[in-house]
Amino acid sequence: MTGSLQREVKYFQFPGELLMRMLKMLILPLVVSSLMSGLAALDAKCSSRLGIMTVSYYLWTTFVAVVVGILMVTIIHPGGAAQKEDNEDSGKPIMSSADALLDLIR
Repeated sequence: MTGSLQREVKYFQFPGELLMRMLKMLILPLVVSSLMSGLAALDAKCSSRLGIMTVSYYLWTTFVAVVVGILMVTIIHPGGAAQKEDNEDSGKPIMSSADALLDLIR
C-alpha cells in the first residue's frame, strides 16, 4: 500500500477504534455493578454464600481466560509477520500533525 492510502485507512478506522476502546472501559464496571445489584436483591443469608460463590467463580474464570490467552500468544505469536515487515522497510513512517492529534484523542 502506498503511504497516503495507509493514512486514509487509519483515518477511516479511527472512530471504530475509539468505540472499541470505550466499550473495553465499560466492561469491568458493568460486570461489577450487575453482580452487586443482583446480590443486593437477595436476603442476607443467601447473599453471603452466593456472593462468595459468584466472586470465586468470576475470579476463577478470569484466571483461566488469562492462562489460555498467554498460552495462545506464546504458541501463535500474533503480529510477528507485521513486525518482520516493519523491520524490512528502511524508511521510518512519517508522522503528520493529524496523526499526533488522533494519538492525543486516543
